[in-house]
Amino acid sequence: MDNNTQLVMEIIVSFFLMVGAFFTLVGGIGMVKLPDLFMRLHAPTKSSTLGLGSFLIAAMIYAAFHHRFGFAELLITLLAFITAPVSANLIAQAAIHLRLRSTSGDVPEALGRPLPWQRQRKTKYSKDEL
Repeated sequence: MDNNTQLVMEIIVSFFLMVGAFFTLVGGIGMVKLPDLFMRLHAPTKSSTLGLGSFLIAAMIYAAFHHRFGFAELLITLLAFITAPVSANLIAQAAIHLRLRSTSGDVPEALGRPLPWQRQRKTKYSKDEL
């Protein structure tokens, strides 16, 4: 690899590392500064996920310039982008189940309807018919 190619690779990788560091910093500040659980859910699922994605893109570019396919980095990116929203959704459902309130008011429409695990199956016969 000649010097110009090495320099281009270092600039591209540095750019993605700086973008990742910025989003991770914003996510960390959001975890500390936001007042309640419902607002704090956005910090790790949005900002920190973008930060991790940028770090892993930088690692894949670095691996590609060294003639290696970044399969591990690609797999980690895929798993992180799948699991972060799912875990945030489960945390939010647990908070709704515990009837936690947001500082901005009630959680919209959540308190009046049953959660997915609270729905009862419809039976063929109701109790009144038996």
